[in-house]
Amino acid sequence: MKMPGFDISLVIIWALVAVLVVLAWRRGEGRLQRGLRRGFEMFLINGPRVVVALLAAGFLSYFLPKALIAEWLGHESGWQGILIGSAVGPFFPGGPLVIFPVLVALLKAGAGLPSVFAFLTSASVWGVHRIIMFEIPMMGPRFAAARMIASLALPPLSGLMAVLVIRLLGAPAGVIP
Repeated sequence: MKMPGFDISLVIIWALVAVLVVLAWRRGEGRLQRGLRRGFEMFLINGPRVVVALLAAGFLSYFLPKALIAEWLGHESGWQGILIGSAVGPFFPGGPLVIFPVLVALLKAGAGLPSVFAFLTSASVWGVHRIIMFEIPMMGPRFAAARMIASLALPPLSGLMAVLVIRLLGAPAGVIP
């Protein structure tokens, strides 16, 4: 019987943690204690976000209108789904802690992989919150505008590439239908 949430990625992460703990302990100078303290601080900051994001996604998967999601973002939505995913993605703040639970909810509600790929790519590349909070203040509006124009085609292209990859190789294993 497979334990929920237990897979090779968890084993790899724990192995990495074990290696880092041993390295910090061997090098001394309080590195182990500082590393544990910093990890705990990061857990206190991000732990609640992860829990809330997962709970929100769990509820979202039951509240999303499945017929509407299937029509607008489903497997048969074609370019419409890819363009909607591309247009909506940038407006979801919070980075991966929020985006990935939302993607799971969309998939459970009937969204197709091309639309979800476009959504994820647009959230990553065009995240409005990140552009306003970081990119424009640090890099300037001309840089932000040039980068956005240069990356304009990436989300729709990722959706199109998803169509091609799925046709060639089939849908990824373990992905919600």
